[in-house]
Amino acid sequence: MSWINPTRYPFTQRSVVVNAPMQSGVYALHNGIRWIYVGETSDILAQLVQLLNGDNAFLTVFRDLTFSYELLPEVTRAWRRAELVREFRPICNAQLV
Repeated sequence: MSWINPTRYPFTQRSVVVNAPMQSGVYALHNGIRWIYVGETSDILAQLVQLLNGDNAFLTVFRDLTFSYELLPEVTRAWRRAELVREFRPICNAQLV
């Protein structure tokens, strides 16, 4: 099953605060060419802010990152993340947890 939300937002502090929900779901980071990372969380906003404020190598290696998300209940988040990782093979999922 392909990605449901076609909307992509700049992966910047301001854009994340304005556009990311404080809700459960999966999120994806892209660079326009490749899927970089897919994660799942109970709070998409908090997780994306944590990634921005953390020491993550992919943020320095990949320029012009964007993010998107799908809202999902806790019971299906991990399943959906695994499905997306199999389908899109994000290049940083092996390095980040």
